[in-house]
Amino acid sequence: MHKSNNLLLLAFVLTFFGFIGNSMFAQSVVATNGEKQPDVVFILLDDLRWDALSCMGHPYVKTPHIDTLREQGALMENAFVTTSICCPSRATFVTGTYANQHGVIDNETSEYNPEVTPPLTKELQASGYTTAWIGKWHMGDHAMPRPYFDYWLSFKGQGVYHNPKFNINGDEISFKGYTTDLLTDKTIEFIDQHSLDKPYFVALSHKAVHEPFKPAARHKDAFGAGRSLPQPLSWVDDFKNKPEWMRRQQIRDYRWEWRTRELEADQVPESIAVKPWQRNTKYVKQLRCVSAVDDGVGRLIAALKKRGTLDNTLIVFTSDNGYFHMEHRRWDKRLAYEESLRIPMIIVYPNKIEPTTSVAGLVTNLDFAPTVLDYANVSVPEIMQGLSMRPLLEQENTQWRTSIFYEYWMDLVHSIPTMVAARTDRYKLIRYPDIDDRDELYDLHNDPHEINNLAGIDAHKALHDEMRQVLDAQIFESGWRVDVFPKNLPRYRSEQGTICDFTVLDGKLQDASNSDIHVVANDCTFSGNSMVFDGRGSGLKFGYNPKIDPASWPYVIELDFKADADGVLVTHAGPNSGYKIFLQDGRLGIAVLCRTWIATRTTIDASANSLGAWSTLRAVIDYNRLSLYLNGECVDSVALPQPFKAPVKRPLVLGAGAAQIVNKSVPNFAFKGAIKRVQIIR
Repeated sequence: MHKSNNLLLLAFVLTFFGFIGNSMFAQSVVATNGEKQPDVVFILLDDLRWDALSCMGHPYVKTPHIDTLREQGALMENAFVTTSICCPSRATFVTGTYANQHGVIDNETSEYNPEVTPPLTKELQASGYTTAWIGKWHMGDHAMPRPYFDYWLSFKGQGVYHNPKFNINGDEISFKGYTTDLLTDKTIEFIDQHSLDKPYFVALSHKAVHEPFKPAARHKDAFGAGRSLPQPLSWVDDFKNKPEWMRRQQIRDYRWEWRTRELEADQVPESIAVKPWQRNTKYVKQLRCVSAVDDGVGRLIAALKKRGTLDNTLIVFTSDNGYFHMEHRRWDKRLAYEESLRIPMIIVYPNKIEPTTSVAGLVTNLDFAPTVLDYANVSVPEIMQGLSMRPLLEQENTQWRTSIFYEYWMDLVHSIPTMVAARTDRYKLIRYPDIDDRDELYDLHNDPHEINNLAGIDAHKALHDEMRQVLDAQIFESGWRVDVFPKNLPRYRSEQGTICDFTVLDGKLQDASNSDIHVVANDCTFSGNSMVFDGRGSGLKFGYNPKIDPASWPYVIELDFKADADGVLVTHAGPNSGYKIFLQDGRLGIAVLCRTWIATRTTIDASANSLGAWSTLRAVIDYNRLSLYLNGECVDSVALPQPFKAPVKRPLVLGAGAAQIVNKSVPNFAFKGAIKRVQIIR
């Protein structure tokens, strides 16, 4: 009897006896090609450097159980992420798409839309897999279960290292203990309780080794008490021939506040003096956090052996991004330097992958989902942009990519701009498309620590041009663009066009838009075709209405004004978000506040003096971008480091500062002059 007929007979018999829960049962035992589908264990760490394992030659970190994984499977020697911050990277792992496609470009609000860029678990479920997510999710603002996961255990945001509260399938439950150990416990529990007759996919997503670095008590002195971080070779980088934003960052802290006129005043040197190295123990604590993960890997391997399923289990061990340990005087990640975008990746599948395999090909987190689906014998959806690593893992002769693409949008801090990069096996080009600054070009063979920027040097012009072509091709193929809007957040759809339109006709205020917005003229008079402000009162107040709240995007405000003196033209602000349009030293400006766990302030100043003449301003807030126009000319268009997401829930005020202080460095006193027209447009 043919194999297909055997499967049909098995399905018929099991259906007759009521053992089939759905029509996919036969596929849950064997795939369409007759091979048994593997169980999948995905171990994802947070902020673990590529070299922070003993199997990678780290001088003192000891990870014996992770080393065992490496001995049993394949080490991806050149593994990278396409965006080096938590949420975008995680979304890329599960969707197999770039951030410019799944829409997760920051760590504050974004979450991919599973109906637009579905996770790999959608395809696995359809093929008979049970799917589970255990641990850090981070995307979005809650810990409730997400679609296409049969079992869910997570926590809100970053979580904590001790005594966590887990959301288990929708129920909030408090636990005592060390989070890394508890997540491993729950993963082993899930595996032990799962039927041997049906494949599973389980993601064990650790909080470790993210800040704050709190190793388990048993590991507080791991690798030796009193150990400190050795001075990295690139600590002596003097930033000569590096982009100006890097040198500016060394002379002034503008992470949380950015303003045009302050940047104008900066005297940025061509190089930065080297500072003496100081003893650093902070990042040793980070490395100690991996010890509990290593213990857990050992327990997982033992559980799979006891269950008798290790040989048919695909295990992927990796991290969501790298981390600086003071290389280039930096910490955190985000940049396109090796310490940030390079990750550890070990893949084990005893039935298919030879022990101690080493793979030199350039791979990324984009390739994870297609690889899992390939080994599960499930078709890879066309929307996925990654490649299955299976040919590399099984050492087949295959053509492979010759470069990878990196994308990052300004997030959280003003001081690290939007960037794109292309990396080949030898060269790297980094570009900053949102600012006027120089590229970075490195020969990684001769300059592995990325100290000597070759961009702008005549002798390397041909190489620069060649890498520009590589990067431009990557930009085109990936679909990258500077403005990406999250797929999980609705833009303002209920009304489009002009929301409110106020003018003055024959000394009377007119609402041409019939907006039903209540207006109170506290200290404003109407004369001819103008609203007149004397610089002493509380202005013209528009009652709060969600339709004109700038937290619904896109938000555009336009007005015609004639200023007799400095002061506030418009205020629309609450405690966590808002904007203020003002004149200071005769220069038009707009200041924006966005507050989450920290406040960021962004201020654009025009260069021209606007006193004494009628002018037209247009300000645009669109999620994470602020633009200001004066008399039809763009003053500036800049990224907001945090999205404007918190509703203002306060009245809009013309001609006065109101109670909320958006930025202490800009005026908060009343406007003296006239305004002819005010429009808010979507």
